[in-house]
Amino acid sequence: MLKLIRNISIYSFGNVVSRGISFLLLPLYTRVLQPTDYGKLELVYLTGSIMVILFGIRISNGYNRMYFYDKNDVFRKKLFATGQAFTLFCSLAFASFLFVNAKWFAAKIFDFPEGVYFIKLVTLVTLIEVLIQIPLNNLRIREKAKIFVVVSLVNLIVTTGFTIYFVAFAGKGVAGVFYAKILGSLLTVTLLFYITRNEFQLGFSFLQLKLMLGFSIFLIPSNLSALILNMSNRYFLQEYQNLEDVGLYSLGAKLAGIIPFLFTEPVKQAFGPHLFGQIDNPIECKRTLVNFTRIFFAGLSIVALSVSLFSREVVLLMADNSYAGSNNIVFILSISYLFLGLAGIIVLGIHITRKTWIITIVWLISAVASILFNIWLIPIYGRMGAATATMLSVILINVLYLYALHKVYPVKLEYFNFIKILFAMLIFNYVGTFVLFAIFPSILLKILLLAMFVVVIYFSGIIKKEELLKGRNIILKKVSNKTTIYRK
Repeated sequence: MLKLIRNISIYSFGNVVSRGISFLLLPLYTRVLQPTDYGKLELVYLTGSIMVILFGIRISNGYNRMYFYDKNDVFRKKLFATGQAFTLFCSLAFASFLFVNAKWFAAKIFDFPEGVYFIKLVTLVTLIEVLIQIPLNNLRIREKAKIFVVVSLVNLIVTTGFTIYFVAFAGKGVAGVFYAKILGSLLTVTLLFYITRNEFQLGFSFLQLKLMLGFSIFLIPSNLSALILNMSNRYFLQEYQNLEDVGLYSLGAKLAGIIPFLFTEPVKQAFGPHLFGQIDNPIECKRTLVNFTRIFFAGLSIVALSVSLFSREVVLLMADNSYAGSNNIVFILSISYLFLGLAGIIVLGIHITRKTWIITIVWLISAVASILFNIWLIPIYGRMGAATATMLSVILINVLYLYALHKVYPVKLEYFNFIKILFAMLIFNYVGTFVLFAIFPSILLKILLLAMFVVVIYFSGIIKKEELLKGRNIILKKVSNKTTIYRK
């Protein structure tokens, strides 16, 4: 448990570092780029996110699961080499196709003249970034969290530095963002190849490729569906509204996006291997999943409410006046990320059974529902409609996951506790909407509201006292051991 807590802490910092580039640069984007330009940037980012899935066929997910299939070092090293070789081959094939047909794709998906050039730039970025996935996953699987953070920090510093230069000083605008990502990704992939040089041996195994693809191939539709659910509303906003609305929505979504990268993703990165390590003991594994899901949901609710409460003040501090009002969608998206985080833990039970086709079906259904919700709500409610469509689709995912989990890996989750947390969030966020004073008085009042919410969670019994005591004792024991070693 101590190792899990430590790794969650390290991965949280690592995620802040590795994915903090986009948040660290938000003040630059919102001061230098107009909402229309920021809307272009987000649409190109979305296109790159789709490319990442297709370029590597998501084989890195298969690598994660099959790493535990056989503990033999030779098997694991060849698995690494096979995954990387396949990723490189697929990436080069897709990149060549996109370069040749860049004009056609740009005309279909972008409504601005620089589309062809941006397609080529984001293709280069993706080609490099997919080669980073398996080496990074190797560090996570081997629980080399500190090395992971160092690599992430290098990437942050280099990419941020080049972005500031190209955007703020060289005046390259949106294109400058991708120049910086290309240079940062090149350095990162070189560094990772050096660090993991002893983790693979030359060779290729079709059997291992079959095992990895057998796991990951069913996740491709679900990953594409996830993008449709989370980000396709940008395309609908471009179609039904305008690029300025895309930019305003994207800023609000970026603020809400703090939730997964700050809390959900690092927790999943640490908890996944921890849970899979208990697969041979089904009773203990299920108990761990149930208890952790409850604690996780409570912790995530605090993060989600924090982001929602302070979103107005953050926009006022960091963005130009042209971005005013972009915070209106943050609470709805915070609820979306709360349920998406819950789904991310629940789905581990399905991963254990290796029935990933279930995930595919769930996400395909939700993606179709998301498209329908967007077509229905965006023309009427604009940005708020886009956010609501996302929330409704994510709730549907949870309903379907819970039903599937009951069938393939039955566990007794504490649903009533989830309802209590959600109800408390709604009340405290509603009260927070009336705090409309100057920035610093508003921040102080909202800190008080957030503290009251934490107290409510504590006294509600959602997190048991013995769990808090156990966590405290683990931390105190670790501190005591370090102090003893230091004195010696």
